[in-house]
Amino acid sequence: MVDKIALGVDIGATWVRVALADSNADILAKNKEPINTEDELGISRQIEKLGTQLCEEMDREISEISGIGIASAGPMNRDEGHLVSPSNIPLELVPLAKPLESKFDAEVELINDGVSAVLAESKYGAGENYDNLVYITISTGIGGGAIVDGNLLIGKNGNAAEVGHFTIDEEEKLKCGCGRSGHWEAYCSGSNIPGFVQWKLERCDPAEVEGPLAKAKEKRFTSFQAKDLFDYARNGDPLALNLVEEIGRLNAIGFAAVTDAYDPELITIGGGVALNNPEFILEPIKENISNHTQNEVPKIMITPLKGENVLYGAIAMGLSHSLE
Repeated sequence: MVDKIALGVDIGATWVRVALADSNADILAKNKEPINTEDELGISRQIEKLGTQLCEEMDREISEISGIGIASAGPMNRDEGHLVSPSNIPLELVPLAKPLESKFDAEVELINDGVSAVLAESKYGAGENYDNLVYITISTGIGGGAIVDGNLLIGKNGNAAEVGHFTIDEEEKLKCGCGRSGHWEAYCSGSNIPGFVQWKLERCDPAEVEGPLAKAKEKRFTSFQAKDLFDYARNGDPLALNLVEEIGRLNAIGFAAVTDAYDPELITIGGGVALNNPEFILEPIKENISNHTQNEVPKIMITPLKGENVLYGAIAMGLSHSLE
């Protein structure tokens, strides 16, 4: 009997990653391309091309693919299998399931990337022995996924656990990528940290701040990135350290809201901002979360799956059809 295979797809803000996996979720081959947002079918064409290439590379037939799991940031309509004005993709509609089902003659499951990541954590990561688990990514955006009493939370349209859009600032000083203000993602995500830093600098008294970061205001932040803030802090810049401390406090408020909402035993953290700066992300959360939640503080740790949670969760969704 030929071992069934599945495709796992991770649609990020910058890249589309596709992996071909066997029935044990072992990745046989994978590839990625910069995301194509020229038109609404650009991403599905990319997945089709990359999936076909991976099959050819591994000398497998397309007909052997029994399922395709696709993980992406939302919002989405899971039943219809398309994204709807996704926050990190400049398109109003991104059809995925129908064009790919037509090409591969296989079931396509679309799932929120945070939900995909917590599914992977529960199957292959630190959450294998937990019935109440949350995964949070702090990356270009902020997202999450939750398992409560052993049940994966998906939501009516696939948009459950969009924790990055929890409101952490009632004054709504900064606008989120979704167009609304005051959201956690507007302050602490990789794409929005530069705006948060600029907003803070514009309100600083130049006579009261010192160091290289204070002078960055003069450059108008034309090329400033989240990485720059953490680099300044790592080098001991006093203003950067204060800003990182403030971001840590805001992250702790977000984690407290997650704890109150889902009452998890374990929260794992991933995403580029967290994985590259654990000392500035993880420790402030642990130090401050108890100030903002009435619940027992869960175990909080960096995910052992590093940057692969979303892809492995998508593979698990694809394999759910292989194992039926």
